[in-house]
Amino acid sequence: MHFTICHELDAPLDAVELAVLSPELGPRLASKVAALESVVTVEHALQGGELLRVLRFQASAPLPIFKGYPVARDAMSWEERSTYRLADHASSWEVTPKAQWRSYFRSRGTYRLEWLPDGRTRRRVDGDIEIRLHLLGPLVERLALAEVQRTYDAEADTLRELVSA
Repeated sequence: MHFTICHELDAPLDAVELAVLSPELGPRLASKVAALESVVTVEHALQGGELLRVLRFQASAPLPIFKGYPVARDAMSWEERSTYRLADHASSWEVTPKAQWRSYFRSRGTYRLEWLPDGRTRRRVDGDIEIRLHLLGPLVERLALAEVQRTYDAEADTLRELVSA
């Protein structure tokens, strides 16, 4: 399932970019999304005009469709690895679940900051989610996408906070 999520921020691109690069972004995000127990920065390295960031996410509960079923805690944990390039104000990202769950889930995409008139910035995320579950895959993809939307909404709010701090 392909998705595009856009947010417009009332701040210039360079200020938003500094917020995107901030090591505080992941930990602050965790406090804004009820479905997340934690977001831990595993790696945060800026070299040669590129930021390599790895964030480890731990969900606090399974998707609603799985409530009442025994879902392993590892199944609710994943890492997001991204490489943000300063030269083009964009990154590529990939979500990697624990090894035993990789045959069921795949997600990757791009993240881009764009100049807007009047000193504003658009943050655009394009991605794909693939969940391979017999019969339930498409339904679980839609539920997962709703959580992804909530997470990027919260990230936009976090970026606004970091810009105005």
